[in-house]
Amino acid sequence: MRSKLLERPALRPLTFRDYRLLLGGLALVQLAAPFQFLTQVFWLQAKYPDHAALSTSLIAASRGLAMVLFSLIGGAIADRFERRRVLLVTESASLAAHGAVAFLMLTSPFGLWTVAAVAVCTFAASGVMSIDGPARSASMPSVVGMENLASAMSLSMVVSQVTMPVSLSLVGVLNAVFEPGQVYAGSLLVWAAILPMIAALRYSSVGGGRRDIGMLANIREGMRYVRASAAISGVLAVVVVVQLAGMPVATPLGPVFMIEVLDFSTAEVGFMGMTWGMGALAGSFFLARYRWLTMRGDTLGIVTLVFGVGVVGFGLSRSIPLTAAFDFMFGFGFTATSLVAATIVQHTVADDVRGRVMGLFPFTIGFANLCIAPIGIAGQQLGLAFLVPALGFAALGLIAAVFGSRPQLLALRSRSAGPAPEAAPHRVA
Repeated sequence: MRSKLLERPALRPLTFRDYRLLLGGLALVQLAAPFQFLTQVFWLQAKYPDHAALSTSLIAASRGLAMVLFSLIGGAIADRFERRRVLLVTESASLAAHGAVAFLMLTSPFGLWTVAAVAVCTFAASGVMSIDGPARSASMPSVVGMENLASAMSLSMVVSQVTMPVSLSLVGVLNAVFEPGQVYAGSLLVWAAILPMIAALRYSSVGGGRRDIGMLANIREGMRYVRASAAISGVLAVVVVVQLAGMPVATPLGPVFMIEVLDFSTAEVGFMGMTWGMGALAGSFFLARYRWLTMRGDTLGIVTLVFGVGVVGFGLSRSIPLTAAFDFMFGFGFTATSLVAATIVQHTVADDVRGRVMGLFPFTIGFANLCIAPIGIAGQQLGLAFLVPALGFAALGLIAAVFGSRPQLLALRSRSAGPAPEAAPHRVA
């Protein structure tokens, strides 16, 4: 079996024991995430229907604020400490934070103010995962080697998207049968497998961040590195645009849009979300099969165009088949943009600042989540029927502006920044 995997470069990362463990843990996290995000929306719709759009936006903003505040710190931590141990601490803390959210949703001890308490616990959970993400991303070269990095990232995205359609289809059905708090609490069972997987990891990966200076000085070093690289800063600018336009529509305003504008039931929202997930899965499989495309700037331009057209069509369509088709494009473009951008950056960045640079990806996601609050307020005033397609048109315009101001991005072909770190990856059957 191992020899067959070695013959197929796209599957070669699976020969590494620690990569399989990381991949399994990632799959379980991705299985739980839609339950948590969408179940909060359903909980708010059931408990506080008059404040649903605003409340979901505020909770998303708390998630975004934590990512903005902690992702850069998380990158510095990933470059200063043993990354494997960082993952064990963050996953343990994540279980505790999500457990507190489940308790609040089950009991609603403070009435309407429970929403604020949920937002605080969501802030904590998001902050923890903002430290987890850079450590996980920065570990990859040590786990599989630089030559297998593109395949490893593509496979990780494929596994994430394989679990997502299943999760999205189940979450609507389960929320129709059980109370939202019960569904959220059930999602915590995945940590019974995640924690042993993280504890069993053997690789060694320590970043090159200086410990003789403060954390803020480490962060400033990383930011200077990004500003000095036209390729990295340009790619990140594209990611910011896509996250700002796509994140509010993907969650939480998209489900509210489908309920209020398209008159969907919770089960129908789940199945339409599965269409988005199928698009994301298709994008992941396509780029895993043609992994060389993930290291090209023109690929980045194409997938962002697909993304923008998908958001516009999703917001304008009132036909279920057309809505599903555009939602598929939305999911394809959104996921492919993240994968292509991250692969280009991973192959361009030096290892001693890898954690800090990769920390900018959750930072952009957090910034987008933070902006959901004012976007949600605008949606409350202007109507989601106007807001959703407007976000798509804005994304298309801003993406064109980024590539127009940096035409060299389209000609970008990423290269490995250097040899893999000294620690040899563990390949164990």
